[in-house]
Amino acid sequence: MLIKINTCLGRIAIIFKIPYQNELILTTLPQILQIMNEITTTLNNFLVDTKATAALILNGKGKLITSLHLDYGDSIAAMSAAILSMSEKFLTDLEKGSLKQLYLKSSEGVVVGNKISDSNFIVAFSREGSNLALLMRSTEEVSAELSKNSLLK
Repeated sequence: MLIKINTCLGRIAIIFKIPYQNELILTTLPQILQIMNEITTTLNNFLVDTKATAALILNGKGKLITSLHLDYGDSIAAMSAAILSMSEKFLTDLEKGSLKQLYLKSSEGVVVGNKISDSNFIVAFSREGSNLALLMRSTEEVSAELSKNSLLK
């Protein structure tokens, strides 16, 4: 969550508060751009490797962090957050552990959602007939890679 943007001596400093961790991060605009570029590059490589049609990263409140090849990414992020939240609550109520990965199958393809951290998720979309096992494993691997990013911890 963005708290404050300061300008001093021609440099822009941005202060973020990481939800659920009460941690403040002081960074500059070039650093943010570099971090977002790393996230987008990782997501793009994931799409190329898995042949997924689209993907997005969102926080637990349904706010879109980034997306590739999606129209209406903000709306899809909000709907995805609702599905993920209800699924987590379902598993908790049944005492079946915490949600790690969610798989949805439709007549036209599959959707795989995976936790990146306690408050961030990646959701990948693929057409029917794609290699499901590769998509599910790769989604888990890219989640682990993205969890090392300072903005997604």
